[in-house]
Amino acid sequence: MILKLLRTLVSYILFIILVLVFIIPLLFFMLLPERWRYDNKLYFWITDAFFKATLLFTFLPITVIGKENIPKEPAIIAPNHQSALDIPLVASLLDGYPHIWMAWVRLTKYWVGFFVKRMAVLIDMSSSIKGAKSLIKALKLIQGKQRHVIIFPEGSRSNGNQVGDFFAGFVILAKKTGRPVVPVLILDAYKVYPPGSFFINWYPITVIVGKPFLYKDGESDQEFKEKVHNWFVDTANAHEKSV
Repeated sequence: MILKLLRTLVSYILFIILVLVFIIPLLFFMLLPERWRYDNKLYFWITDAFFKATLLFTFLPITVIGKENIPKEPAIIAPNHQSALDIPLVASLLDGYPHIWMAWVRLTKYWVGFFVKRMAVLIDMSSSIKGAKSLIKALKLIQGKQRHVIIFPEGSRSNGNQVGDFFAGFVILAKKTGRPVVPVLILDAYKVYPPGSFFINWYPITVIVGKPFLYKDGESDQEFKEKVHNWFVDTANAHEKSV
């Protein structure tokens, strides 16, 4: 217990120092007009360094499998969602490639609200009209642009390594843009940093990047969604049997 407390405190202290070092340059870029904000290579180089340092300061063993499956061209990155650590885990895979997050509007209530508003497309599912507007905005920001878009198909965090049901947002993006969907399975992050937890538990995390899925002609939205979802379920089950 003492070791866990010390490790947690050291991680928090290092993270606070990291934020203090990066906060001014990040704020500068976030205050830029939209046309300069989303494609600024220096900004994404800085955020890449920030997220990788964040993971380093957790002192956790992190295994990444299949990173080569992330294409060099714009794609739809679709990870499952277990923990706040999912954000640096996914972002660090992109090596500074420009990207846009799709995030639930309720995140604006927290301390990261300003950053979310400036660098993410807010998803409001309180009505079908608001949900559609979120997707339309995302399409406008990525069409013809060298930008990945990151969307959590489950919407909210799952409880454990069992993957929850998927919303169809990533399907619509794939259908409208012709971009590949890159599935990213995060395993055991929920054990490390559960919602509401103060302690950072020491536990290995595995991240598996699958081969991209393309929406095919004649394929229905439901078929495509199930195909991607089945990959998550099958891969998670295979991992559970192997450990």
